[in-house]
Amino acid sequence: MKRIAIIGLGAVTRNIHLPAYASLVGRVAVVGGCDPDAQARTWASGHGVPAVFADPGEMIDRTRPDIVAVCSPPDFHRAHAELALGAGCHVFCEKPLASTLADADAIIVAAEKCGLQVVVNNQFPAMRIHTAARDEIGSAAFGRLLYLHAWHTMRPTAHTEAGWRGAMQRRVGMEFGIHVLDLVRFFFGATPTRILAHMPRPDASVSWDAINLVAMDFADGRAASAVLDRLSKGPERYLDFRLDGEHAAIHTSIGGQVRAAVGVHTRQRRPFVDLRLVGGGRAVLEQGNRSRVLAADPQNPFAPATARHFGAFLDALDAGTRPPASARDNRESLRLVFAAYQSAADARSVEIESFAPPPPDLTR
Repeated sequence: MKRIAIIGLGAVTRNIHLPAYASLVGRVAVVGGCDPDAQARTWASGHGVPAVFADPGEMIDRTRPDIVAVCSPPDFHRAHAELALGAGCHVFCEKPLASTLADADAIIVAAEKCGLQVVVNNQFPAMRIHTAARDEIGSAAFGRLLYLHAWHTMRPTAHTEAGWRGAMQRRVGMEFGIHVLDLVRFFFGATPTRILAHMPRPDASVSWDAINLVAMDFADGRAASAVLDRLSKGPERYLDFRLDGEHAAIHTSIGGQVRAAVGVHTRQRRPFVDLRLVGGGRAVLEQGNRSRVLAADPQNPFAPATARHFGAFLDALDAGTRPPASARDNRESLRLVFAAYQSAADARSVEIESFAPPPPDLTR
């Protein structure tokens, strides 16, 4: 069993990490947590965290964990990851890996010098809907993935703007777009070679990047696009993907819905009935007007996906292999985020190969 201690006891720890670890009975035990906020420490003490500290160094010294979960704001990720690595601990880091590519590179180099692993909690590929969609790619029913489009619509509230997120100027692309771009790489099994982004600001009262329009090209001619919109006052759609293949399409959706519809397909003049009861997420294979559900996720898909992702991390530690979403691999998704911001600032496309190349791999 691995011992894990947590730096940062905010919402992501309460709603995602602690439930995820609790589901991995016999594989991981939470031995401590730390946070500079006294209220957060009080909450953790009352919710099963056995030892609570204000200082991360003291926590690591006294609890002797095998793994440290870094759940602090992104600006602290490098310092907290290096602290854990220096103490001989593996790291499970919340996304984004770091606030800058230079900090991400420093974490990668420190881990490889120590012979330790850093994994980023980009858990969306571990959601059942996304795993099922990727498994369908290359099948006789779907064929080769040709084009992908993602869209995200969410209304900011006092809750979403609370804390460090509300202070970010590079907000949507950095805090949420990293998930979208990571899934693009997951579905295509490759990194785009070129990215073109536009981040207009039609509302002068909004100082951050509330709209991200991103287009991506791959070396073999395939393409992807994404629209991230936090200006819409209409219904929220947390995240939808449409994957267009040679023979069919796949639609994945996160964001529960109860919907019933009766109508007529106008071209075929055929009636239809559509009843959807979706708790948290659904993946559907679509061929014309026919559809088949591939997978579903619960109302809160994030904690179970984190549990599966962390379980894969533990498996890799046991096997001595590189785990999914390692810091070096995840840097490719982070590089796309920064390339998108550069593209928007320069009003031109960015070639990924020449943009901020990664540090040499010290494990080779």
